[in-house]
Parts: sequence; structure tokens; C-alpha cells
Amino acid sequence: MMNNQQKLPRIFFFPGLGADKRAFSNLKIKTSLQQIPIDWLKPEKRESLTAYCRQLTEKYRINDGDVLVGLSFGGLVVTEINKFIRPALSILISSASTRKELPLIYRIAGGLNLHQLIPKSALNKPNRLKYYLFSLNKPEQRNLFNEIITDADPDFVRWAVDKIVHWQNRKRPENLFKINGTADRIMPIHKASTDFVIKDGSHFLTWENAEDVAAIIRRLMKEKGLNTGE
Repeated sequence: MMNNQQKLPRIFFFPGLGADKRAFSNLKIKTSLQQIPIDWLKPEKRESLTAYCRQLTEKYRINDGDVLVGLSFGGLVVTEINKFIRPALSILISSASTRKELPLIYRIAGGLNLHQLIPKSALNKPNRLKYYLFSLNKPEQRNLFNEIITDADPDFVRWAVDKIVHWQNRKRPENLFKINGTADRIMPIHKASTDFVIKDGSHFLTWENAEDVAAIIRRLMKEKGLNTGE
């Protein structure tokens, strides 16, 4: 029985830039499959995104046939992991699967290294601009955001920002689906590549629109026959 249990696919949740499992605290997926939130590892200063993703895959023993759910920067990580394993299903939330899906301003910033001008001290401090970009209008939203961003490792945030603006992936993996909101200011919707659109959804989809996101994930899992043991 233990061996059979070990063979069941698992669902891994990759949070956004500087975020952690709290970003998924409202997201309730009804399934008997094991659900595992990823904690970011501390990268080496010049570590490549590919090498970093291999480390995550080995640490969490992510295998072919598992389900990967990536939020924002976590979606880029999920896309990279697809280069060396074959997940049964990959779901990107408020994210991108190729470089051309990134906002033009990010690609320009990478080409000119403008992101390096951001002071390290500003990377994990809440402010009004961040509230605006994340569409945080309610006190409970801001409180959660403040907790997450204050706890973030500024060295990791700086490393991850560099990986985002220099990301070169040009091929979308198979069995990958994207969920985006129409009011996302951080990762504006790229209509041509988005499979599920949440009207008026911001970058905080897993918090504000958790039920809608969960319903989409459940639907995709059912289509793949992944509710094993329910």
C-alpha cells in the first residue's frame, strides 16, 4: 500500500517573487492527492535559473507525472522544470511561459540592466506603489502582503528579478495552461497565450479569486484523470 501511495502524482505549488506558501492560503483544491508548497532555496549569487530549478526538483523529488502550479515568478520556474521532467500538468497563474509573454518594460530593463538601480533596501519594504501595482485595496490584502514582503530575503528577490528580466525561454511546454486576470498590473494579460481569463482579476489571483482559480485547476485535473483516490 505504501508503494502505491508513493506512485500517486503530487501537486507542487511554487509561489511568486519573494513570496511563500501564504500566497496560496486561500486556494483550496479538493483532491486526495498530496499538496506540497515549495519553499525557495537560497541561490548562489551567479547561479543560473536552470541550475536552481534542478536543485528544487532534486530536493522535492519532483517526478514525471506530477502536477506543477506556479504563481508569477513560480510560473517561470515551472516552465524551466518542464525542460528536464514531464509533468502530467503545469498551471501558470499570473505568469508567462515564454520571453515574448513578459511585459516589454521587463525585457527593456533586462537589456539595459535597469533593475540593478533598485536599492537592495527597497526590495522587501511595502509602499504605496507596490499596493497600486498589486491592486491591494483592502486592509486584509495589505496586511498579508506586508507580512510576506517583509519576510522576503532581499538577496533572493534581487537574484530572481535578474532571472526574470533576462529570461530567454522561447518554447511553451506541452500540457501547460495559463490563468491570468484582466486587471493584472504586474504581469498584464497576454491574450494570445492565456487559456483562462478572470475578469477584473489582479496579480493577487490566488488570494482574491481563489475559488475561480481552484475551479479551473480542478477542471484541468479531471480532464487529465488526476483525481486519483478521491
